[in-house]
Amino acid sequence: MSHPTSIAKATLSASPLRIPWGWAVAAIALLTLTMQAQTPDEMAAARQAMEAKDYPAAEQLYRKALKQSPTGAEILTDLGLSLQMQGRSADAMHYYSLALRQRYVPETYALLAQERCRMGDLEGLKPMLAKIYREQKDNVRVISAVAPCYLDVDEPVESVILYKTLLDTNTYAPDLALVQLAKSYIRSGQFFTDKLGKAPGSEPFMNALRKAADAGSSEARSAFPEAARVSSYFKPDLDWTAAVHLWQLHPQDVALLYLLSVLSAEDGMRQIQICSEKFPDSVYLAQFSADVLADQGQWDQAIAEYERLIRDHADLSELHYSLGLLHEKRDEWAPALEQFRQQLAAYPGDERAAAHVSKCLLQLEEYEALRDFLSPRMHVERPPQWASFSLADADQQLGDTDAAIKILVAVEKEPNADKLVHYRLMHLYTVCGREADAKREYALFRAAGRN
Repeated sequence: MSHPTSIAKATLSASPLRIPWGWAVAAIALLTLTMQAQTPDEMAAARQAMEAKDYPAAEQLYRKALKQSPTGAEILTDLGLSLQMQGRSADAMHYYSLALRQRYVPETYALLAQERCRMGDLEGLKPMLAKIYREQKDNVRVISAVAPCYLDVDEPVESVILYKTLLDTNTYAPDLALVQLAKSYIRSGQFFTDKLGKAPGSEPFMNALRKAADAGSSEARSAFPEAARVSSYFKPDLDWTAAVHLWQLHPQDVALLYLLSVLSAEDGMRQIQICSEKFPDSVYLAQFSADVLADQGQWDQAIAEYERLIRDHADLSELHYSLGLLHEKRDEWAPALEQFRQQLAAYPGDERAAAHVSKCLLQLEEYEALRDFLSPRMHVERPPQWASFSLADADQQLGDTDAAIKILVAVEKEPNADKLVHYRLMHLYTVCGREADAKREYALFRAAGRN
């Protein structure tokens, strides 16, 4: 295997490795938790439907129960859960939010955070993850649902700590935990190296890291004597956890930043070696290898590896989606579209895949096809905002500005509407010559930016 400093050069951002296993475990755990607060006879049919994975039937049963108890936090949560398991993120988030208004339950909060993560709402997600880490980092049910999201919001140190916890449990696939822990260590190495590069007096330490990256040897530790000379906190035998604790107390200490850069890369490589020895046939390990190939610019090999995984592991639900992301990174919109369509064919309720189909059609300028694709998705209880924005784009490109404005005005009335709706409306009103409306939207956009 490559030296850890070589592996650490990869960003590993192509595929989130977010196989639904983790959130299914959290969902089932939450289902058990909430059922304890309900009458067994009353909810038995709904529970049986969930256990049988008949989520549409469970949804209808929960909606029926909700009519009798419209403020029941447990029923609202379970209804959200049945929608989440169908891939209907927008509706699921709505009912989780309603449940949390009635009563705060950490597991419900985690499921809401997870859906925001899946849909890419990183701005709304980051404070939620901070709260979860402060209050629930030892709650395995909670962190198993949201652990992958910490890398999405660039919190690799927290991610390492959470995956170390999950690795010590028997409720999370150990090979997945090892691979995710490795990715977290590698990203934390990049995090500390970035800080090191901006710190005064870092040049001897950056030189050591550069030499190690070029030579693929143990040169990364060659500046340890200099680190001991400049810092009383540096000790060569510190492990990663102890070094992080010291760094949190002394965040400007250049020697600690250097030490953590080295330890993170080494520990990341160590997890991959452990996974290779214990689980040589792990699909997560193979997906990690494909991601490394992509991040090193070996795109054809990475894509070939993903295609092999799809052939050999057709039961895994994320592979078409992940391969689509690889094609997107290369601006290969037609192959990406094909992968996301295959994901949707297997999982018709997967909103993330639908959002990427929409993105690909926009990039390919297939506006009629985009309108046909999105129109049925607008006839639901709560159309997702991404669908509204994309349909408005399609209508605008097809010359139907009034239809685009009508869609965005509806979005504007929704709670928690994306502030960009005001900017888009400002642009459309300007195109139409409606200057007063354009000025109003500009003011709303500015006000939303200050909040």
